[in-house]
Amino acid sequence: MLTAFVAVSLTFFALRLGAGDPTDSLMAQNLVTPGQLAALRASLGLDQPLLVQYASFVAGLARLDLGVSLFTGRPVVRVIAEQLGPTLQLAAAGLMAAIVIGLALGILSAWSRNRLAADGARMMSGLATGLPVALTGILALLLLSATPLGRLPGLGAGLTRGLLLPALVLGFASAGAIARAVHTELTRSRTEPYMTAAAARGIQDSPRLLWHALRPALPLVISLVALQAAFLFAGTVVTETVFSRPGIGRLLVSSILQGDYPVAQGLVVLAALIYTLSQVIADLLALAVDPRLRGGA
Repeated sequence: MLTAFVAVSLTFFALRLGAGDPTDSLMAQNLVTPGQLAALRASLGLDQPLLVQYASFVAGLARLDLGVSLFTGRPVVRVIAEQLGPTLQLAAAGLMAAIVIGLALGILSAWSRNRLAADGARMMSGLATGLPVALTGILALLLLSATPLGRLPGLGAGLTRGLLLPALVLGFASAGAIARAVHTELTRSRTEPYMTAAAARGIQDSPRLLWHALRPALPLVISLVALQAAFLFAGTVVTETVFSRPGIGRLLVSSILQGDYPVAQGLVVLAALIYTLSQVIADLLALAVDPRLRGGA
């Protein structure tokens, strides 16, 4: 929780010190008159010293009160809740894609006897690690438009605005780290005594032997998946923008551009909580799959 609190605090000061008074954007868009400005600043507490504003923000956060949107006057919690569903769907689908793609590439690169397949898996892992989500999304759109599927009426739009293609793009960006971890652990496991003993029992090159080699890597893979879950949540900002999908990613971009600081702060609070929760879940899963981690052993 300390990590979440630090992230939220840094965001609070960065928004105010970096971009100035949020009511300036309202004035620039002629949404308030000069006569309404003073009353608005007083109602938002912006006429108070910065540390007083911060104390008020922390007190509201303790009551789960994230304030109201500057532009709509609606509670921030409700604004975020309305956009949360599509983002959670995309993040969950992207996480599943990352796990499947990452495990497949890692196993192929370390376990396959076909050199072409192993080299191809290593190359794809490198691309997944190096390519930004925005570039991957644009390339996916270009490839789709160049194929017959993209030219079919309704199908191309369904793939881009639906869940499949955005989830694959988002998952591919996280698959590289998982693939590299799996590759490293499988390569190391081949030299372990228990692998030699398993091969001596006649289970060489079988799925059972692969499981023997993969199981010690599961705690590391779970930790990486937890980190990628937080990354995927942040990656939805770019993915939703590229594919014109609704969700909190586009909400974050619009709130920052408009200067709607309460909404932006609420989204950072949500991201910090998701990051913290994912780490707790990862620790519990690691303990479940690896008894050596229990009791400090």
